[in-house]
Amino acid sequence: MKAIIIDDERHVREAVSLLVNWSEYGIDTVLEADNGQTGISLIQDERPALVFTDMMMPVLGGEQLMAWVAEHAPASKVIVISGHDNFAYVRTAVQYGGMDYILKPIDPDQLNNAVARAVDSWRAEERDRSRSRGIDMELNRLKPVYAEQQFGALLKGAGSAQEFAASLRGRAAEAPLADIRIAVLALDSAPPALTAKFGQDGGDLLAFAAANIANELLGARGCGQAFRHSTHAHQEIALLFWSGMDDVCGLLVEINDALHAAFKARFAFGAGLPAPFPQGLAASYRQARTALLKRNLLQKGKHIHLFAPEAAGDADPALFFSAYEERIRLAVQSGDMDAIRKALQLWFDALDVKAKLTPEHLLLWRQEFRLATAIWEGAAQLADTARPYPDQAEEPIPFDANGGFDYGAWKETFVREAIETAKRLQEGGGKGSTIRDIAAYIAQFAHEDLTLQSISDRFRLSREYISRKFKQELNQNVSDYMTTCRIDRAKMLLASPHLKITKIAEMAGFQDEKYFSKVFKKWTGSTPSEYRKRLYNVDRQ
Repeated sequence: MKAIIIDDERHVREAVSLLVNWSEYGIDTVLEADNGQTGISLIQDERPALVFTDMMMPVLGGEQLMAWVAEHAPASKVIVISGHDNFAYVRTAVQYGGMDYILKPIDPDQLNNAVARAVDSWRAEERDRSRSRGIDMELNRLKPVYAEQQFGALLKGAGSAQEFAASLRGRAAEAPLADIRIAVLALDSAPPALTAKFGQDGGDLLAFAAANIANELLGARGCGQAFRHSTHAHQEIALLFWSGMDDVCGLLVEINDALHAAFKARFAFGAGLPAPFPQGLAASYRQARTALLKRNLLQKGKHIHLFAPEAAGDADPALFFSAYEERIRLAVQSGDMDAIRKALQLWFDALDVKAKLTPEHLLLWRQEFRLATAIWEGAAQLADTARPYPDQAEEPIPFDANGGFDYGAWKETFVREAIETAKRLQEGGGKGSTIRDIAAYIAQFAHEDLTLQSISDRFRLSREYISRKFKQELNQNVSDYMTTCRIDRAKMLLASPHLKITKIAEMAGFQDEKYFSKVFKKWTGSTPSEYRKRLYNVDRQ
């Protein structure tokens, strides 16, 4: 049984986690989210029995979250934990089926009593649902949504291959599935005009329409099935081929032509290698995702990307921004807009000579840039500014009307963010300091053999002075800050499916994999493998 705690205050999440006797109620998995939108993504992926939520949160509040749960996850039992003794909030909780409304500060007995009632209610309803599922199973097998759920479960290593194969009855060949091949249609490669046409919340509608178009062609050929699939970061279309695998490239071109006829836009596809079913399903899917992640965005007109083992083995993360960070930082801190553009242009000029730019490169550079700007602004809690790697999608990779990479627009996002950072520094009267220079140095070189003594030698300051002033200015000690930087780098690298955990530990600055896993779990609550699988749907040791 699973539970999710959704609150923008970390200490509240920690309090709930500590006060509830989870094992007594049969709850073995406790997840956390700091706002309603992230909570919805977790609920979609994990389907928890219990949801704890605050009422007032950034991005998406408790009222909207409860309305969503009531419609999309009615089996989940909601317990509200709020600092507001407000009748309107209590009424909302009752309206959307909330089990209890607990005021902060939290009373442990009241909290555990509420959990006991919620668990009892969930179990009673689950027994009813189980009986209903037994009656309706044959009907559910025929529903596409059931097949999509089974497909998603198989990708996560759960679910039943027999149930999934049965859900395809009437579409797949009569013979049992043997070899299969997975391709992925990247919906985030759609041009801006198309996404604008479907509206801000039209991702589900676009996915539904694209899957239907693909299924019309695949159904006519009797060679495969398209499924809508949601990851932690985005929606995509996964295409399962059970025949015609040697001509997958040609079939994907035909599907893209059909999408172009409907939407006046082309999409990027990645295709994995043929694999046995069911044991090779997840591997072929990961290969398709890797092909997309490593596609060359500078190669115009190429939309179909086949997995190449030799390319997937390339472990160079190309973290090129760090070589130009010092010059850009000085320009930003000066507040001179021309100087900022010139400093960034030096970096852009270096990128212009590269023959290959991949989404993997762009996402890693984006994370590096945002970590750097957080340090420039003297962020006391760097960990709060470093969100999970795939969620850096506030500025998605820009594509033009033909589905090509809009290089100029991508560069301009960095210029705009650098100028905005400079303005914030000027408005706040922020000036650089030696300690912040040290913080920037640590963030840049934390993955190397960095020690307090080497920092002391580099800046010609005593270790005692650095430790004392660092704590005063940034509200954390040097060793914790260094570990935070290493963990943040590890989070970025975990998104690269070709990198093994051992290699990531080394690249993040940990020489011992066991020690890295221990520290990572202490910092994040998950092992590196668990974190990677939960957030990135990647399963590589």
